[in-house]
Amino acid sequence: MLKRVGFSLLMAVVRPAITVAAKFTAPLIPNQNPSLMGIESRSDAHHSQLMPSSLIQSDATRSDMGRANAKAALLPTSLNAPDLPLLDVNFCGECLPLDQTDVVDRWKHVFTLFRSHATDLGGLRQRAEAFFPVIDPILEKYDIPDDFRYVPLAESALRPKAVSRAGAAGYWQLMPGTARALGLRVSGRTDERFNVHKATDAACRYLRKLYDQLGSWSLVAAAYNAGPGLMKNQLKRQEHRDYYRMNLPRETRYYLYRVLLYKEVMSRPNDYSSFLTPAPQTAYRFQPAMMPHLG
Repeated sequence: MLKRVGFSLLMAVVRPAITVAAKFTAPLIPNQNPSLMGIESRSDAHHSQLMPSSLIQSDATRSDMGRANAKAALLPTSLNAPDLPLLDVNFCGECLPLDQTDVVDRWKHVFTLFRSHATDLGGLRQRAEAFFPVIDPILEKYDIPDDFRYVPLAESALRPKAVSRAGAAGYWQLMPGTARALGLRVSGRTDERFNVHKATDAACRYLRKLYDQLGSWSLVAAAYNAGPGLMKNQLKRQEHRDYYRMNLPRETRYYLYRVLLYKEVMSRPNDYSSFLTPAPQTAYRFQPAMMPHLG
């Protein structure tokens, strides 16, 4: 009888501690948006959310001794991820204003979303090495700044057959109506949006036209995403022409940050390697708790 009582008391103490340990050692995984590389073109991104702290508290711990034992048994074993380095960044000579808190928050947000896709950089870099020599002369022909070479990375990840839900297609993700207006053939049998030379030439003519209308390369990038009509309406309603301060749809508000992200990780990857290297998840190791003397 004494042995049975002693065993019951032992299990009453051990079970709560094990229950809490099991909950703490489960990895806290952010809700990740599987769409490309951070925030896919023409779709909103979802903020990553860590599991609330209230969910990691055990409701099985009923006694003070059980709580004390569980607390003593769980010891953290990892450090937090490094902070994103805030370097001087510009788009076509227009500086990213990192003195503005909301700009810093958005910049960190796109990098945080991209971190889970950082392992894809090797393949993306290989595709870029073949793609850039083709499009760079066309950009130069129309006097388009070099930074626009990163727009197709943000649009299609340089996937030649990429097609969005809205119907945009090719490296530059041109919509059917826009492509036809630019002289490309888009039909069931022939779709020149998938022809890198013709699509790039059309995209550059479009970008040059947008710049003639807007006079700012940052606004041109925003208009490429949202359409010139929306941008012109926004400019009429607002007192300034600063992309970073404009009230824009969420996707367009983040669009230039995505383009700049690709510029940064492709042109100086070593500066961001510590941040993009997958950080160890917070883990807890189990240390046997002291058991009461059963006599």
